[in-house]
Amino acid sequence: MALRAYVAGTSARLFTQRATAILSADVFALPFPEDQDLNLSQNERIIAEDIVDYQRDYIRLGTAAPVMQSATVEALDAFDEVFSTQLNAVYKRKPLRPLQSQKWSGAICKPFVFGEGEVDWSDADELRNYLDTLLRERRGSSLTITRIARLYDKGFVFLLKPDRHRFWTRSIALRDADDVLADLRAQGF
Repeated sequence: MALRAYVAGTSARLFTQRATAILSADVFALPFPEDQDLNLSQNERIIAEDIVDYQRDYIRLGTAAPVMQSATVEALDAFDEVFSTQLNAVYKRKPLRPLQSQKWSGAICKPFVFGEGEVDWSDADELRNYLDTLLRERRGSSLTITRIARLYDKGFVFLLKPDRHRFWTRSIALRDADDVLADLRAQGF
């Protein structure tokens, strides 16, 4: 898995000419430690697995790639686990825990809370049109801008993103966790 991700990340030909062809130089450049252990951290493994499982097909197939489908419950659960683990490495006293997400056509709002708390979704349907306008902006016929929002309210963190799986992979959870940690630090939390 890690070697396939390495080739995908370093090959000069893999994504520019034929999606299945690599150069002999790509093979010769593979790392080969004597003990056969690449010594990858858990986060590096997550990134390597996402490259192999999703990114290669996304580059090759574009919007027809499986990662462009709506995120599944399993994908959201995997995202939650990685995101929470990253933040809980810093915030151990009141661990972050995922709450029930809210789905609208084209968008998912994923709430998290430090410690105890619940979200009241009783008026959530009123947000639907506003969120669609907020997340997507069309400029001309060929350019669409997709926004991602992070909202902080007391002990709650809300991630609001499009519902495509590519926004909810485990490697994106690592990036989102880094962004949230930076935001929380800047807020003095």
